[in-house]
Amino acid sequence: MSRLRLTCLYGGVFMMAGTVLLAVVHLLAVQAVSRGSGPVFEVQAGTTVVLAPAAAPSPRQQPGDPPMSTTLLFLAVPGPLSAVAGHVPAGYALSSVRRITCRARQASRQPG
Repeated sequence: MSRLRLTCLYGGVFMMAGTVLLAVVHLLAVQAVSRGSGPVFEVQAGTTVVLAPAAAPSPRQQPGDPPMSTTLLFLAVPGPLSAVAGHVPAGYALSSVRRITCRARQASRQPG
């Protein structure tokens, strides 16, 4: 049961990290496609830079953009991979505990 818990913990951490990574890459790709090859930032002397205006329009899906279901599918792919990636370090982390437990049982069986 301990390995299952550690697998879920490690797999969850890997899943969150992979999801954040894919979401950031997706957002950067959407931003790059919508802006083209122009500069991301241009600051001239005496200008005010507003990074997030209060009335920023919500992004709308363009005809060439992939549908949201495709994006969600790509975000669902790391799930099984995260479970496998969490299973391996969980076994490694518990191997020393198993070894110590086994030797303690052997020592308790031996007549003193």
